[in-house]
Amino acid sequence: MRASRIFMYAVSADTVKVCGSSTTLTSSTVSGYSNLIWNDGSTNTSLNVTSSGDYWWQVTGTNAVANGDFTNTSSGTRGFTSSYTYKTSGCNNCCCGILSLEGTYSINSNPNNLHTNFVSMGDHTTGTGNMLIVNGASTANVTVWTENITVQANTDYVFSVWVASVNPQAPAQLQFSINGVPLGSTIQASTTTGVWQYFTTTWNSGSNSGSLPIALVNQNIAASGNDFAVDDIVFAPVYRKNIHVVLNPLPVLSLTGPNSACGTYDITKAIVGYDPTTYTYVVKNSSGTVITNTGAISQSGTYTITEQNKLTGCTSAAVQTTVNIIPNPVKPGISPS
Repeated sequence: MRASRIFMYAVSADTVKVCGSSTTLTSSTVSGYSNLIWNDGSTNTSLNVTSSGDYWWQVTGTNAVANGDFTNTSSGTRGFTSSYTYKTSGCNNCCCGILSLEGTYSINSNPNNLHTNFVSMGDHTTGTGNMLIVNGASTANVTVWTENITVQANTDYVFSVWVASVNPQAPAQLQFSINGVPLGSTIQASTTTGVWQYFTTTWNSGSNSGSLPIALVNQNIAASGNDFAVDDIVFAPVYRKNIHVVLNPLPVLSLTGPNSACGTYDITKAIVGYDPTTYTYVVKNSSGTVITNTGAISQSGTYTITEQNKLTGCTSAAVQTTVNIIPNPVKPGISPS
């Protein structure tokens, strides 16, 4: 096995508060890092978000896994070992191909080449390259893939893999493992065949240092099914940006009108559901001047109103209403007071 050394992992966090039903998150360039990926597996420089929640993007340094894309197939350059049996040739008296027996694996560009009941599909890296293809056994805690990698103490690392089911029955249940200790949540493959899924976790080395085995362990005990493909395994330094998104709704302002009044008009009466505890209201006349005495509008005209949520700071679209002020009658010879 190949021992590799990697270095530092960094994490940064932001909170993004947005007024509206969506926002676009954008990654940034980090010197010395590449291979951008978002939490949903996409690789664009931006991600459109339509619900509040936690998101992240990350870029990685050099992958310490020797043959994570399974380009090399010979025993001297495969770069990993497995508790399953590696198969390269036919299976005597077997029904379906090289991987007819449980507990066997191989490296190939198409699962259907190795078992007639496996789906025909391409690898994750290019669509035409190799992948690790496994016929899982009915025994839990069996190491599917492992490699020794040198780690530093008190350092964080990222461990990720792409997994696809090649048979819809009893999909794979895999577990990240480092130094024999399970890590992260169980990797649950889909019942839909031929679909690559991205799984990732992070690990802090604590006081551990030196060469440690990192592994993928099969937890599924089904004999029928439990067939899967693995590709693009990564154990690497990574910069991850965690982003907590809060999408606040825009207030929706409704007004009555046109409205008429004698002498003066309290324009807040035109606001449907007027709520000065929750909202701040801004009223402007047709010249754009802010009206401060909203309870005694004395000039006819068109007025524009917005409401702002005091808690979120989100402001509604501007809405207009018309006010018609009718002068109070004045008796002849008597001046209005």
